[in-house]
Order: sequence, then C-alpha cells, then structure tokens
Amino acid sequence: MYEKIFYNLKRLPIILATLLAIETVSYAQQSKIDSLEKVIQSKSGLETFEPLVDLFIQYAGKENDKAFRIIQRASEVALKFGDSAKIVRAQRITGQFLNKQDRSKEAIEVLLECLSIAKRNDFRSEYKIILNNLALAHTVLAEYDKALEIHFQSLTLREMDGNKSEISISLNNIGFVYFKLKNYKTALEYYQRSLVLKKEINDEYDLDRLYINIGLCYNQLKNFTEAQRYFTEGFKVCGDNCNNQTVIEGEFGLGVSNYFLGNFSKAKIYFKKSHSISQKSGNKRFEAENLMYLGQIYSDESNRDSALLVLSRCEQIALKNGYNELLISSYREFADVYNHTKEFEKASYYQKKYIALKDSVISGALIDRLAKIQTDFAERENKKIIADKEEQIQRQRSLNFAIIIIAILASLLIFVLYRSNRVKKKVNQALSDAKAIIEDQNRQLLSSNYNLDKELKEKNTELEKANESLLRVNEELDNFIYKTSHDIRGPLASLKGMCNVALMDVKDALALNYLKKLDITAEKLNTILTRLLIVNQINNSALGFEKIDFVGIVNDVLMLEKKKGLPPRLKIKKHIDDSIEFYSDKEFVRIILENLIDNAIKFYNDSNRIEPFVDITITERDQYITIKVIDNGIGISEVHPDKIFQMFSRASERSETGGIGLYITKTATEKLGGNVHLKTTPEGHTEFFVTIPLAPIRVMA
Repeated sequence: MYEKIFYNLKRLPIILATLLAIETVSYAQQSKIDSLEKVIQSKSGLETFEPLVDLFIQYAGKENDKAFRIIQRASEVALKFGDSAKIVRAQRITGQFLNKQDRSKEAIEVLLECLSIAKRNDFRSEYKIILNNLALAHTVLAEYDKALEIHFQSLTLREMDGNKSEISISLNNIGFVYFKLKNYKTALEYYQRSLVLKKEINDEYDLDRLYINIGLCYNQLKNFTEAQRYFTEGFKVCGDNCNNQTVIEGEFGLGVSNYFLGNFSKAKIYFKKSHSISQKSGNKRFEAENLMYLGQIYSDESNRDSALLVLSRCEQIALKNGYNELLISSYREFADVYNHTKEFEKASYYQKKYIALKDSVISGALIDRLAKIQTDFAERENKKIIADKEEQIQRQRSLNFAIIIIAILASLLIFVLYRSNRVKKKVNQALSDAKAIIEDQNRQLLSSNYNLDKELKEKNTELEKANESLLRVNEELDNFIYKTSHDIRGPLASLKGMCNVALMDVKDALALNYLKKLDITAEKLNTILTRLLIVNQINNSALGFEKIDFVGIVNDVLMLEKKKGLPPRLKIKKHIDDSIEFYSDKEFVRIILENLIDNAIKFYNDSNRIEPFVDITITERDQYITIKVIDNGIGISEVHPDKIFQMFSRASERSETGGIGLYITKTATEKLGGNVHLKTTPEGHTEFFVTIPLAPIRVMA
C-alpha cells in the first residue's frame, strides 16, 4: 500500500506539469481569440474577412457550431462586397468543414456553388482543392461514379501542373474510391503509385495515413501479415504524434487482421480502442465500422443480445449520416444473427432490405458509368502522348463534330417532346370522342329500353379500359421524357467536363473561341433539360403541405439572382403581407416566384433613358393569395398573350430556356388550383399575376 502511495507521489510533479502545460495552451488560445474579436470589432466591411477566417480556425474542431457561424459570416461579407476570390475561399472552407462534420450533402451544395465561380475566374489552385473535396463528399454518400469522375478531372489538372505532391494526393483519393467499390487490387495499385511519388520527393504529408490505407487493402486481399506490416509502418511514421484519424484507422485495421486470423480477443481490444477514439472525436463513420465488426464477433460468440445491440447502433449512425455501404453491411449482419438464432422471419426481412439497398447502390447502371469514366480517362492518358499540329487539327474537328452532335441531340429531344405532346392531345381527344359516343349510345339504349343493364355495363367496362390505357400511355410518355433527358445529360456533362479542362489548357485564340461557344451551347441545353425535368416532376409529384414564408422565399430568390449578377440601375421593390397564414407546397410556390422574378429581371429595359424596376406584391384577398410581378422591361412582343404560357413559346430572343419557364409557372400554378395571367398596365408596364386559393388543394400525383 505504502509503495503505491509513494509511486503516486513520484508521479505528482509530472501530472502537475502536464496540467500546467494544458492550462498554458488554453490561455494562449483564448488570448488569441480575444485579440481577433477585438480586431473584428475595430474594422468594418471587407477588412473583417481575414480576421473572421482566423477566428474560425481557432474554434474549428473545438466549438464547431460557433466555428460554422463565423465562417458563414465571413462568406456573407464576401458576398456583400462581391469579392469573387474571397467568396470562393469562404465557401470552399465551409465545404471542407461540412465534410469533416459528416454533412456531405450540404458540403456538395456549397462546393458546387463556389466551383463555378472558381472556374469562371480561373482560380486554378482553389478549383483543384474544391474538386478534391467535392469528390470526397460523393464518396461518403456512396456516389462512386461521380466521385471517380471528379477525381480523374482533378488528377488531369494536377498532372498538367506537374506538382508531384498534389498528384500523389489524387492517386490516394482514387485508390480510396476503388477501395469502397471493393476493387481492392486496383485500389492497391493507386495507393502504391501514390507511395512511390511520396518517396521520390521525400513528402511525408499524410504518409502515415497512406500506409494505413495500404494495410487496409491487404486486409481485404487476405494478406494479413503484409497488412500488419504496413499498419506498423504507419504508426512508426507519426510516432507519439499520431493524430486521432491515423490511430482510429490503424487500430481498426489491426482489429480486422486479428479477426480474420481468428484472434477474436485481440481483435475486440483493437476495435474497442478505435471505437472509443471515434466517439470522442466525433468520427461517425469509423464509430459505425467498429460497431459492425464487434457485432460480427458477438455473433460468432453466439452472444445474440450484444450483437443486436451494437448492430442497431451501427444502423442508426448509417441511416442518419447516409453511409449506404455500412447500412448494407448492417442488414447483412442482422440477417446472419437471426439465421443463427433460427428467427427466420426477421432474417428474411433484413435479407430483403440488404438486397434492395445493395442493388440501388451498386447497380448495373453504376457499373456501366464507372466503366465509361475509366475508359475515358485511359483514352485521355493515351492522347497525351501526341502533342503535334495534327492533334490540334483533329481536336478542332472533334469539337466541331461535338457541336453538330449536340445540335442534333437537342433537335431530337425537342422533336420527341413535341411528338409526345401531340400524341397526348390525340389520346385525350380520342378519349373525349369515345366518351361522347358512349353517352350517345347510352341515351339510345335508355330510349329503346332494350337490354339496358347489360349494354350499360359493357360500355362502362370499355370506358374504364380506355382510361387505364390512357394512364399507361401518359406514364410511358413521362418515363420516356425523363429517361431521354437523363440519357442526354450524361454525354452533355462529359462534354462540359472536356470543355472545362480544354479551356484551361488550350492557348490558341480560335480554338478558345470555339470552346467558349461550345460551353455556352452546352450550358443552355443543360438549362433546358433541367427545366423539362422540373415539368416532369411537377406533373408526377404529390403536393406538400407546410406553412409558406413568402418573405423568406422571395429573399432566397433575390439572393440567387444577385449571385448570377443583377443588371445595373435595376431597382427591386417588395410589398409582401407578412401576416399571411397560407399552407401549401413550398417547392411549387418557389418555382412560381423564381420564374416570374427571373423573367422580370432577365427582360429588363437597358435603355439609359429609363430607370428599370421590378415590383413584387403578395397579398391576401377574398380567400385567394395574389402574386403580382410588374416590370417596365422590354415587354411581350410578337407573341399573343394567351400563347405565352405554352411550351416552347418565346417572348424574346433573350430567352435562354427555349420558352419553358412560363410553361413551368403555369403548370405549377394549376397544380395548386390557381391561375396565372399576363396583362399590360395603363402605364404600359408588363404585369404577371397569379391567384391561388387560400384553402389547400389536396392532389395526389
């Protein structure tokens, strides 16, 4: 006992020194935070941006909610003053932060927004980092085809720049995608290529993590001895300074090795250590990974209750964070546990969930897309060898051919949509004629009083069949439009990706001119396709039911317009009754407002003699919501007002959506039970007004 007391007294100075060091670090950090907050208070406008970013860095990883609010504030400052470089930087940091917080879907939205700004302003360094983070977010969501395509774009840019350190990062990330696709041999090839580059330039950045990744690959390839060697190398690189992520993945990998070698007791120790650190550091993915393997061990030990407990926790984490691969594995393990305990009904239930989710994530279409992405990348690698005049001429020919193909595809799509509308009208007319004929025959049968009941039932049966046939035709047409739009968007996206890379690479002025025209044409077609898909969505969606915040929706739409760039001198007036109590479908209301406001801004009057304006009024009157958007723009010319809401009817050459915007507005309004009209005010201004009944309309898709 005395020896123990003496031992603890000997350790006391060490403990006190450690506590003092922690307190010193904490004090220094708080001092820096106080200093930054004083700097922010003393400055104004754009001068607050850099201190806000520095303050975010101090809070990130410690007080994440506060850190997120600070970087959002920095982003708002950059947006307010229109500084493109700072907008991109703030939004890129926000995307990286959301990725680390396992908020991948939000990260993708933010990163896509700043990606287009970085591309437009040729911020190449930021562009590469954004691509990398965007691909990582898609990987976490098991959207492997998108992740791989973006990683290959990033690798292409980094190879063009010749930065071996950046190239090694891209190779490692591509290896990780193949690892998640369970293509472990290909994953190992990319990891080894990354390792060779790091050794060649003596780059130790994330070297420990790379060793761990290689070890995890060898685990899956059943070479557990080699796997443990790489885990040991990884821990040796970072020594006593290993970060939490390295320890989490390394301990997890050692757990997997020992599990498959039959050392369950050792494996359990490694998994529990990795799980504990994952919980403390908020790493939900590896918290779930460790729970998955602990569930397998408990199942092998016939410990049913413990197995189900950890698997349930794993399933909750996977569902909440969108970890589809882990969710698939958890369903498989649930089925195995219930099979062992002969609870076959529950086992069958989870087996069905496993098959359904696996088929949706790793589908045949996904495999085809991945094969195409890899083929495109391999083709690009081969073409890099040729760098002479003949290649430039061939590239120009290919671009011209691509322009022709896009034009043909666009024409084909428009023709298909036009024909489908014609067919729908003919079918509807045929149904109307059939109804008229049946009604006439019924009247004749009533007057003749001959076998009335039998004849009437037969005609009603025919009518029902005709209705069913019409529904099938309409559904097939909608599916055809939806699939055709998606099929065209695939090659269109690939073409835009080629244009983006080429715009950064090609220096010839004539070629750049063609490329820019091709990129603009592709973007316009992409906009048309998006609008057509919205039409399809409106026609086939059930109405939502929630309170509508008109002020918030209008502000969001105007913020989007501001990002796209508002015309000079344009004044926007808002008259919105904020006391309106209205419940309806938020997305349909947003579609109506977004199209009307966008139209008013797009067709503004650019004459120097006129002060352009857009007036937005939303009121409640006589049990109706009235939305008015008035502008003094160029007006509606050469098109009859009654036809302006028809598909493909264009009011001006400025229209970039092929005359679909107002058709979408009308479709969404009618879905809500309302009406939309166009008129000219006594002052000669253009007025679009929408009326929607205050009582909610319940309509099923």
